[in-house]
Amino acid sequence: MINFIVVEDNPLHLEKTKKIIMSYMMKNDYPFDIKTFSKFSKELINTIKVGEHNTFIYILDFELPNTNAIDISRTIRNYDWKSPIIVFSVNGGMALETFKQRLQILDFVNKQYEAEKNLHELFDICFKQLKLRSHFKLTIKKKTYIVDLENILYLYRDNYKRKTVLVTDFGEHMINDTLENIKSKLNNKFIYSHKSYIINTKRVSVLDWKNNDVIFDNGVKANILSKSRRKELDCICLKGN
Repeated sequence: MINFIVVEDNPLHLEKTKKIIMSYMMKNDYPFDIKTFSKFSKELINTIKVGEHNTFIYILDFELPNTNAIDISRTIRNYDWKSPIIVFSVNGGMALETFKQRLQILDFVNKQYEAEKNLHELFDICFKQLKLRSHFKLTIKKKTYIVDLENILYLYRDNYKRKTVLVTDFGEHMINDTLENIKSKLNNKFIYSHKSYIINTKRVSVLDWKNNDVIFDNGVKANILSKSRRKELDCICLKGN
């Protein structure tokens, strides 16, 4: 169970943060819970005290009615050095960077600027820190399988069989679902390389535009590039994952 601990006194920002968490976790197969607090309280302290033995991700608003995120972070670190801490703040400067290093705060996020994009990227980092992996639930012939997203190379639509094919490190799987619907269940590392193909950009080693090939990090080569997608793919793959 992943426990998101959100400390936010603004009801609108709280609801927005909860929706961002849910949109991210909808693409993962982990059970999760969201616990919310509007201020620093005994209930919050009691929750923090059990954090060392649980999987917690903290999201703290910087300014709160009776304290701030730095003081809460200090309390968290008194009991737990494992759980990631993310702070919503419109402030900046060297002072926050000092606290970031001293209290091992993952990052300060401006809630007014691309909050969803930034939080989703930070959640990816949290999963790595906590040694969690994203999974995809797959049902074949009434049997359910859990596929590690990092093992998926690409997906494509087989129009003849009217199925979607999932290509992984360990073979291919036919799925009785549309490519578009499956993509909606994956994370943002999966993008179209062609109208009928979706690639896992985290597994891409080379984009060979001369031959329209993708070479993956395990040596697999597939002729699945469309030049109309070149700008987007180069931007994502060359930037790094």
